[in-house]
Amino acid sequence: MTTTLNAPETRIDLSDAGLWQDGPPRAEFARLRAEAPVAWNARHDGHRGFWAVTRYDDIVQVSKDTETFSSRNGVISLDDFDDAQNDKRRTLLEMDPPQHGKMRMLTLPGFTRRGVGALEEDVRARVATLLDRLVDAGSFEAVETLTKQVPIITLCSLLGIPTERTADLIRWSDMLIGSDDPDFVDPIFGQYSEAERRMMPFGHPAALQAFEMGRELAADRRANPRADVITMLVQAQVDGRPLTEDEYLNYFLMLVVAGNETTRHTMSHGLRALADHPGEWERFREGGIASQTATDEILRWASPVHFVRRIATRDTALAGVGIAAGDKVAMYFTSGNRDDAHFDAPNRFDIGRERNPHMAFGKGGPHFCLGNYVAQLQVRVLIEELARRVARIERTGRVSILRSNHIHGVKALDIALHSA
Repeated sequence: MTTTLNAPETRIDLSDAGLWQDGPPRAEFARLRAEAPVAWNARHDGHRGFWAVTRYDDIVQVSKDTETFSSRNGVISLDDFDDAQNDKRRTLLEMDPPQHGKMRMLTLPGFTRRGVGALEEDVRARVATLLDRLVDAGSFEAVETLTKQVPIITLCSLLGIPTERTADLIRWSDMLIGSDDPDFVDPIFGQYSEAERRMMPFGHPAALQAFEMGRELAADRRANPRADVITMLVQAQVDGRPLTEDEYLNYFLMLVVAGNETTRHTMSHGLRALADHPGEWERFREGGIASQTATDEILRWASPVHFVRRIATRDTALAGVGIAAGDKVAMYFTSGNRDDAHFDAPNRFDIGRERNPHMAFGKGGPHFCLGNYVAQLQVRVLIEELARRVARIERTGRVSILRSNHIHGVKALDIALHSA
């Protein structure tokens, strides 16, 4: 099947990380949803183009149909990889049913609503301590001082990682997610060839450093089991056998990155939105709006993951457009979360939005975010504790956005918190 001849096309190359530094290209996404909800995005850098799926309902359809739209050939990158590279990089994200379900169940008990609820007291105490130092302290940089600090300690508690290693975890996550951003260039990157890096998860040698920690933790849990997620992985069996070293290490790395980056950036975008929309913050503080409702709107507004990718396993059609077997398909959650077929006035930040079926954690398929309860808990607690202390959130300077076509990250955010 020839799919790109006379096919609708994007007007910009959505794979260009530089296009995203001022935020998602909202105008182009609005046009695509209206005119070409499945559009061909050509590339001119040696990689094949891909289909950009921008409408909410089409994203849900792709998410649900794992037989037609597979995760096994890559999820977080729009580049091309061969089978050996895909196998070496494979995490839970790059698996289809039934393998995905089997691997997901290994750690699911640590991420249920009930299991995560046990963390709330510690999360609340940590957030309260941080805020008590920052309220009325003048302008400060919120990412380094506040939003980095909450999810990384929570992650350490879940996985059973010593808190003195938090700086390592943050540094590795920044490098793995921010490899297209010059602020996160590390000398170790240049010590490996492109061919070598393509055999590493996230395409970055920082993964190898994280693996060393993963091996140390595994050895300790084999000798000293605990009630944590690392112990679950070490003791786990899938299809009657223990995890291979690659399976364990890639799973560990996925949890480190996913459990840190997206929650941090959601919190940062939330603070920015509350500063930029003071009336919404006043509405929330006045009462009558559930904190979970406000949390959902922050998640929708932030949309910390721009897209995830699939590959067509067979010739098919979506929204009347032919897609050939082997074609890459990118689902743009950041566009789906602004689809006016599902959200009233989607470009308005509405802290009391009642109808809010956002897809910040995915939608409709088995890959719905494993850590969604952990993320929701932390965002909810942050705004609840802010509401007790802070009458006004003021933007005082920088808002620096990550150079990435995949993650809607905030590198720096200058704010001040004025007490109630």
